[in-house]
Amino acid sequence: LCNFMARIPDKIRSIDGSKETLKLAVRITDLWFVGTPNKSEQAEMVFVDSEGDQIHAICKSDHLKSWKADLKENCTYVMHNFKVVKNDGQFRVCEHEYKLFFIGVTVVREADLHELPFKEFRFVEFANVVAGNFVSGLLVDIIGVVDQVVFQHVSSKNTRVVFRMKDLRLWLITVFAIFCVYLFLSYLNERGDDGPMVIILTNARIKDAQGSYPALVSNSFKASKLLINDPILEIQEFKERKTDIQIGPFTCGCGKDNDQPVLRVKIEDGDLDLNASPQALDKLLGHVLAFKQFLSATVDHDPVEGFPLTPK
Repeated sequence: LCNFMARIPDKIRSIDGSKETLKLAVRITDLWFVGTPNKSEQAEMVFVDSEGDQIHAICKSDHLKSWKADLKENCTYVMHNFKVVKNDGQFRVCEHEYKLFFIGVTVVREADLHELPFKEFRFVEFANVVAGNFVSGLLVDIIGVVDQVVFQHVSSKNTRVVFRMKDLRLWLITVFAIFCVYLFLSYLNERGDDGPMVIILTNARIKDAQGSYPALVSNSFKASKLLINDPILEIQEFKERKTDIQIGPFTCGCGKDNDQPVLRVKIEDGDLDLNASPQALDKLLGHVLAFKQFLSATVDHDPVEGFPLTPK
């Protein structure tokens, strides 16, 4: 037993499915809960070790009661024994080839490991999204300034907001479904004239452009977190770089060459002149989306799957 506890922790990058008697010294950098509390609820999280490597871990409902009170975001732990499975779902939180499941003999012990790194955002450049240069199915973080709310609808059956945002050069269409909508609209309605609205969306899903339809980014059910003008370093640095942006020529995802970016006029509330928005986006407006809820927030649920690819 003494030798077991004194064992040097395994590195996340060394996890290859060959053994399940792992000892990990990790920080939980992301934590979210899915399903119905005390019934089908499960916890999903991201671990990071001293090397900065990350892995997705899941504690299903049959084991969650034992560990829910002990699992806290940003806290550090020594953990033992997991089921190791291939990370080959439709959507993946981490690039790691494997992910972990808590089992009956999993051990969780909170430990004082302040040297472990905190969450590092994995920002994707909008240019890469527009050009289709990204890893399909891998969730990403995005940061940008909100330029124009194109469409919003909130009801008990169908809730979504479509808006356009910009990083340092390019526009990107973003869709919020259900869980991020209320925070976004609340901030939008209550904010004063306090400068740009810079947001970070974590664990975002990219839906590639198809035909005349543009690339879309959406929140990923409960796995995503929305930060709006939060007093954190990444948002402050983005605001500072935005003021020093160098405008230059670029090629749009559709292949059109542009000498310089052109800012479109914001659509005011009640203004029905939708010609101010891209024509491809006009075709998306007015459609009803169907949302399906599955137990896993990262593998089975796709909030933009209901977007029509052809006009009805």
